[in-house]
Amino acid sequence: MEKNKEIKKKLNPLIKIIITIVILIILGYCWMHFIEPKIIIVKDYNLSSTKIPKSFDGFKIVHFSDIHFGRTTNEKEVNTVVDKINEIKPDIVLFSGDLFDPYINLSDNNINFLKDAFSRINAKLKKYAVYGDYDIQYKEKYDEILNNANFEILNGENKAIYYNGNVPIYISGASSISKTTPDYSKSFKKDKDGLQLFLSHEPGVIMDVKANADFIFSGHTLGGLIRLPFIGGIKKATNSLNYELGKYTEGNTTLFVNNGIGTEDYSLRLFNFPTIYCYRFKA
Repeated sequence: MEKNKEIKKKLNPLIKIIITIVILIILGYCWMHFIEPKIIIVKDYNLSSTKIPKSFDGFKIVHFSDIHFGRTTNEKEVNTVVDKINEIKPDIVLFSGDLFDPYINLSDNNINFLKDAFSRINAKLKKYAVYGDYDIQYKEKYDEILNNANFEILNGENKAIYYNGNVPIYISGASSISKTTPDYSKSFKKDKDGLQLFLSHEPGVIMDVKANADFIFSGHTLGGLIRLPFIGGIKKATNSLNYELGKYTEGNTTLFVNNGIGTEDYSLRLFNFPTIYCYRFKA
């Protein structure tokens, strides 16, 4: 009997520790899967350059990316994204691709919802998008949703944008470099004075366009999904060149990597809230 009591005394603390660990694991998983992926935030950046025309002072760009609809991003989250974008009242809106997820089959109701949701995104001037690597395999549906919502899908051509004056800035973009080989021959202006924006899916495009682009806006990485102190994201994306999250400067070019709204593969986020980027020009 005495021996059994001693064994119980030794086991009780161990059982408590095991139960505590199991509870913490369950709570951690619930946070990473059910809670953090649903908390959508807005991050602001001020953009300054001698190339920004004075007429563009205060110009607002909203940039969002990587919906991966149907995984952890559903109708409620998309509606939140739309509402937050419209609250900012942007001049132009940029979407850098991956509306779809390759492991999620969308119904006709899903497609109709996305058509309506993207149509409700308001921009004073224009809405632009590019194909993500997963969008290309669903190109027909992607085109249907984005075209219906008056997004212009950039695929090599360069466009002038005018705002409060007759001096433009320029924007171009390219499809996913993981799935296509973009043709940049018409992507940039001939003069070097005007401000050049470039919209891409993968940040690795910087190696191809940094000689011509002043600001590059990309997504694809999802910020590594689970971010750990001193390590960063645990999921390394192809064609990211270790440009994982936030702002980077290479010579005269500034690259922004948006960590997106959705998830892929792990369906988890940690220390990595879904984020909409807002850029404000300072002339």
